Amino acid sequence: MVKAILMKAGESLRDVRQSGCLFRNVLKTDKLEANLTHLLPGTKTNSFKHKGQEFKLMMKGEVEYKVGEQKFIMQEGDMLFHHSEEKHSAKNIGKEEAIFITISTPPTFTLFEK
Repeated sequence: MVKAILMKAGESLRDVRQSGCLFRNVLKTDKLEANLTHLLPGTKTNSFKHKGQEFKLMMKGEVEYKVGEQKFIMQEGDMLFHHSEEKHSAKNIGKEEAIFITISTPPTFTLFEK
């Protein structure tokens, strides 16, 4: 069993690019995964829904994050927890690139499996 994993800045296991979005899978174990999402200004992610729970930390910029019918404005340093079974999406509402990290348990985000 691995006791520690170091991911250096800029490293990832897999990157998926969509229009205006870059999803970077930076860590995946049997219990959790961590992903970095980069959004260009005005870009909105697709809506996702999968098993598990998520914790998000806004690292840069400003996004409107939607979970079910709730909307949250997230800015640098803000954190959000939600159940992944609710449809969720993010939209960059700022004037610069937005970056946030998502830690999910269990690792059920299927975007990286395609």
